[in-house]
Amino acid sequence: MIWFGYTISTPPAGPTIPRFAYLVSGSKGDLDKLWRTLHALYHPRNQYVVHLDLESPAEERLELASRVEKEPIFIEVGNVYMITKANMVTYRGPTMVANTLHACAILLKRSKDWDWFINLSASDYPLVTQDG
Repeated sequence: MIWFGYTISTPPAGPTIPRFAYLVSGSKGDLDKLWRTLHALYHPRNQYVVHLDLESPAEERLELASRVEKEPIFIEVGNVYMITKANMVTYRGPTMVANTLHACAILLKRSKDWDWFINLSASDYPLVTQDG
């Protein structure tokens, strides 16, 4: 339809289900909490970046990478990525913003198939599932 010289498209027939891109990050001692949060949030339609900061021991970061690489659903769908080079993050500082932008860059490089970005810590936990 054309209205005052502008082309107007009709809205989609029904509501679309939003797709999310998540950054789930943690620090020293947060490996199991981060893993629990990732599993609670996980939905194949979404994209995920996980990050354990430089304060976390190398063993924790390697364990997280191993878990992500070996999780069957993550392998099949291919929508979980890890920031493998740990960033120094001072929470409430510019490095937190830099880490968030780094995660966004990874997500945009891997897939633009998402509508909303959500930044969570390993201590966060969803109250309901995405499907309701």
